[in-house]
Amino acid sequence: MAEADLYTIVKVARNEDLMEQIGRDRYFDLVDHNKVRSFRIKRWTPFNLFKEEVAKEFGIPIQFQRFWLWAKRQNNTYRPHRLVKPQQEAQPVGRLRAPKANDAELNLFLEVEHSRRGLPKIPPTVCSDDILLFFKLYDPLKEELRYVGRFYVKADGMPVDILAKINRLAGFDPGEDIELFEEIHSEPNVRCDPVDKMVTFRDSQLGNGDIICFQISPEDESRGQCGHPNVPSFLEYVHRHQIKPEHHSKRGCFVSSEPQQTERGRGTISGGSTTQTHSANAPAGKVRFLAYWVSSEASLLLERIHLIHKDTFTRFSMKGEKLQTLLLESFASFVESMSTTKVNEVQEDVLRQATISIEDFEQVGLELSWLKKRLEEAKKANKRAESLVYVDLCETALKVGRAKVRELEEGLVKAKAELEDCSTDLPNSLAVNDYLLLDVV
Repeated sequence: MAEADLYTIVKVARNEDLMEQIGRDRYFDLVDHNKVRSFRIKRWTPFNLFKEEVAKEFGIPIQFQRFWLWAKRQNNTYRPHRLVKPQQEAQPVGRLRAPKANDAELNLFLEVEHSRRGLPKIPPTVCSDDILLFFKLYDPLKEELRYVGRFYVKADGMPVDILAKINRLAGFDPGEDIELFEEIHSEPNVRCDPVDKMVTFRDSQLGNGDIICFQISPEDESRGQCGHPNVPSFLEYVHRHQIKPEHHSKRGCFVSSEPQQTERGRGTISGGSTTQTHSANAPAGKVRFLAYWVSSEASLLLERIHLIHKDTFTRFSMKGEKLQTLLLESFASFVESMSTTKVNEVQEDVLRQATISIEDFEQVGLELSWLKKRLEEAKKANKRAESLVYVDLCETALKVGRAKVRELEEGLVKAKAELEDCSTDLPNSLAVNDYLLLDVV
């Protein structure tokens, strides 16, 4: 047996790869497995031992890893097909593959869930009626398509039930009116159909690995300015002209297939507006945020902050790509921890540490007046809550005290009456310390 036959090349796609590739290297489907991390593993290595290699490479502990097998569909799309079950993880890597897959390669999707603090957590239990969907956002004004995330839906649920959740992926208001399309295939021609929001996912024949593209509809007055106002027309255009994302540039609201001259890997920030370009030398696992590289998790939060507080990053002045990444990811982690902190937890020690962190971030040009204002509001809210508690305690104590005073006054009146009754016809010579029968016997 040749040495090559002793090994399996395992290619692991992650959420970060989808974030990085869609809109940069590709528009259709989900990922190019030739551009993801690959492992050369002996075919008879148990899959659960392979997971240890994944843990070392990506820093994701074994208990937080869950894998999907990919499969090629009849329409030539390639999507996550089914979960690798716990009982399968004892099998050799070489036996774990999708139907009709290449024996020498194993393509996987690594599913990792994160807490609100950005830390890995145990993936949710998957039931037989759960469907894993992937979501792409199309901006008709910029004519940009990008991947924004994935989550599970119930087969008997309807899109109308998850609109708020989809909007949150894009940083939109939960009630934003959006249009949904299913990206079905791109060969031999593009098929991207509208999704009926009032029909169940099962009846719409949606399954694991399917892609939902969504967008905000352009206003009537701006619709005429857009060359491709919706997802289907945009995908048909790029397919017809075989346009690659790196050759797709905006001029006004129209698409040009001519590459534009830009400073490689850089962007500009001016007055809160952003211009994003992509570098072919993107750091592993990082995606673009403004002119910087950050993790996909940090990018979602930073984009939301930038959308709401546009001046936050205008004067950001940290030099060095790695330092920029480190500081912005640290800032995102700080804001995430603050977002999971309840107002009543903002005590003196928390407030002191938060103030120090804010001062450090302000030193590199972040504009955080909005955050300081909220901390001051939290401080006042806590002070008010403490005052309300103290007022309530005092009023309760006064009520108890007044009731006790009334009880003592009533007891005094009763005792005086008894004293008067007992004094009637009592010999003056008889005292309590006298013998009982004194002067009687």
